[in-house]
Amino acid sequence: MGRRRRRQGKRPYPRREDVANAILSVLARKPHIHPSELVDEVKAELESMGFYAGLVNAKRIWRTYEEWVKAGRMPDYLGVMGEEGSEDLEQAL
Repeated sequence: MGRRRRRQGKRPYPRREDVANAILSVLARKPHIHPSELVDEVKAELESMGFYAGLVNAKRIWRTYEEWVKAGRMPDYLGVMGEEGSEDLEQAL
């Protein structure tokens, strides 16, 4: 008979706060990152934090960024929340 593989523990799915913390971590490490590179960097950061980032999409990352900037929890480091910046945000999605 075949051996059964022992299943490693499932990695948790990141909550909204985890995504925001990953965004802040990426922005602290790379303050001059281009908005188009943010999604891949945040996913890599979530993976390094031990989360499963396979189902985290660009829309969720940008929505979290936008909510935290509007709530005043984080400054608009990327400059995408202004009049001109909203077009950049939509293009990044």
